[in-house]
Amino acid sequence: MLASGALFTEGERAHCRSRPGPDASLAGLFAAKEAFVKALSSLGGGPAHTFPEVEVVHGPAGQPRLRLHGELAAWRREHRIDVELSISHTGDLAGAVVVLLARPADDGPAGSARDRRDTP
Repeated sequence: MLASGALFTEGERAHCRSRPGPDASLAGLFAAKEAFVKALSSLGGGPAHTFPEVEVVHGPAGQPRLRLHGELAAWRREHRIDVELSISHTGDLAGAVVVLLARPADDGPAGSARDRRDTP
């Protein structure tokens, strides 16, 4: 099983171990992280980061969300960016789509409830 600490957090590994197809779940998480990095590069990139700083968490109904850590999280708040994520996997294939949304300046202060929505 691909469960390197260089790629995944312990929480991500535990989540995937609990799933019927742990390898497919890990592939989906990897696809999500890669999709985020590519979406971020379309903005000119953010601060230096590692894959564990881009953590996939799941809400109460299982919906995937990205939880950013460290300088990357601070950068996202400062630039008022929301992150939407969709992951799909079946058989040997996994894919993910990340959409970065810029909030308007009049949408409340940074650190508002909207910033916390990626926390399950």
